[in-house]
Amino acid sequence: MEESRPSEPALAGAARAAWPSGRLLVDYVLDVADLGRDGRPALDVLILTLVIEANLSAVNRDPALQQTYRDLDSPPPDEVRRPVSVSAVAASLGLPFETVRRRLNRLAKAGECVIGPKGVLVPTERLMAPDYVQIALARYERTRRLYHDLSAMGAVPPPSEAPPPAPPLAQGGVPVRLCNRLLSEYFLRSVEILMRAHGDPVTVLIILGLVRANLAALSPASRAAPGILPESQRIPVRRSALAQQLGMPTETVRRRLLELEQRGFCRSTPGGVLISIEAVTRPDAWELMQENYVNLSRFFGRLRRFGLLDLWDSDLRTAHAGK
Repeated sequence: MEESRPSEPALAGAARAAWPSGRLLVDYVLDVADLGRDGRPALDVLILTLVIEANLSAVNRDPALQQTYRDLDSPPPDEVRRPVSVSAVAASLGLPFETVRRRLNRLAKAGECVIGPKGVLVPTERLMAPDYVQIALARYERTRRLYHDLSAMGAVPPPSEAPPPAPPLAQGGVPVRLCNRLLSEYFLRSVEILMRAHGDPVTVLIILGLVRANLAALSPASRAAPGILPESQRIPVRRSALAQQLGMPTETVRRRLLELEQRGFCRSTPGGVLISIEAVTRPDAWELMQENYVNLSRFFGRLRRFGLLDLWDSDLRTAHAGK
């Protein structure tokens, strides 16, 4: 069962915190991608995340299985994983089949996944490897920090009126794998929402990278400020620097930024590229922000449902008590 859609008062509350929380979420989505890169292009991380999500669809639909396979030491075994076809991955991302096939073949040669007659699978053995364990731990900690940051600004979505029941969070290990599955779902939905507005995941990643780079020099107080920040507080980014940050060819980034500039989304300056004020003041920008808030609300509803928010609140109280 899905979390219910936020109420109108909740969306009104989102409006008050829209810009500061939006700044946090841009950083969060890109940090989730960056933590899994290990030198790979950001697009490869997105493709692998989608494959893993599809492989675990049966677990993601079953609250009891979510709890069974919650800890680092209890990953879902290969028997509950389902291969996904290359064509399904390409269709989900709106990418050419050949582009996805070529990237997955390269990833398979690197040992990141297995391609068989029924499709693509990231096996349990790979997700138990030390580097993947470190990625999972880092993403768990990054999600906990997002919760604490949103809590500090009063921007955590309120609980839905009738949350569906879930098994209580078991005592024992930290629910790192459960958290990672929930955050992967949120991450992919965020990209999907932006794709509907901007066409393809490559452009989406470039837009997010551009926003993050423009806001990189903000002070904590400026990041928490309501409303749209004046252009004087944003810094331009060179196309080559943005390409390096995203692990993309400079020519790809240059071409996509030119298309975005022609649409009025960004503009060139002597120091580099800036998101335009017009891009964030159009009516469809607020509609997009509302849709993202619904996605955030669903994400935190599931974190709450499975007991992670209570766990993180308890961790925070323990940390404060120890000071």
